[in-house]
Amino acid sequence: MSVILIVGRLRERAIACLQSILTQDCVNELEILLIDLDSSTSPPLPGSDHPSVRMIVMASDTVFSVGRALGVRTAQAPIVVFVEEHCRVHAGWGSALIRAHEAPWSAVGAEIHNGNPHVRLSRTIALMNYNQWLPPATRGEYDLLPGHNSSFKRDVLLSYGEELEELLRTENVLFARMHRDGHRMLLEPDAKFEHINETRLASISSGYYLWHRCYGPMRARVFKWSLARRVLYIVATPVIPLYYLARLTLVLSRKRPALLLQAWLAAPQILVAQYASALGQTIGLLFGMGDAERRFTSYELNEPRPG
Repeated sequence: MSVILIVGRLRERAIACLQSILTQDCVNELEILLIDLDSSTSPPLPGSDHPSVRMIVMASDTVFSVGRALGVRTAQAPIVVFVEEHCRVHAGWGSALIRAHEAPWSAVGAEIHNGNPHVRLSRTIALMNYNQWLPPATRGEYDLLPGHNSSFKRDVLLSYGEELEELLRTENVLFARMHRDGHRMLLEPDAKFEHINETRLASISSGYYLWHRCYGPMRARVFKWSLARRVLYIVATPVIPLYYLARLTLVLSRKRPALLLQAWLAAPQILVAQYASALGQTIGLLFGMGDAERRFTSYELNEPRPG
């Protein structure tokens, strides 16, 4: 399996991520493609000289979609997995993914743990982003997997040819496209990792705005939305966050009732973050992505996430 890890200025965070990969029991079965966007001003990461690691130096303004697509095309293993540098993979993560891919799944995701659960906002973000994959996650077929941290059959990704960079901008669109194309996806809870979340409401709101400014126009373009559908989403901007909160409540009441009280108590923060999302989508539909992808890449790699 080829692990694609993009790192930036926050080296301590990246060091911990890389070390969690290097201590996997299957490390000799891994090819770790370490894509460094800050090699000109920062020292090499400890562990980058490991025999399983291949260093790839790219310009500091490289966006995620370009770096990840290069990683997929450079990889030598039949399975590729993306890992964010603010994540830590748990023992057995690699072996569980490799085993799962012995079946004809096109993509396999892992159970997500909160990397800084002592921060209240972090728990809210985990609820918004990952509620269906939090422990105890259910092993089974899904039509959506954790973005930026899931694994794929390399040939499936390569089959999208020149579209690959675009689909890797926001993996929700990639998963929707794969689902439409008949690909099957598995959530494997024996594979576990932890994700360090943002700790300030302004921070997560900024990230949501930038991501959805990419997501909105991309989804419309890939799935060939009509003008009427675009206008409907723009007009519905004020009610989309309320719809999100109502849908989250419904999903939790059915599948995770123990998390309902947490969601209700966090409702004001959830609505603020979701209004930032809705605004980003609307601006994207009206004016396109602009420089949002570059700014989101910088945000992901360099935004402090204490804890």
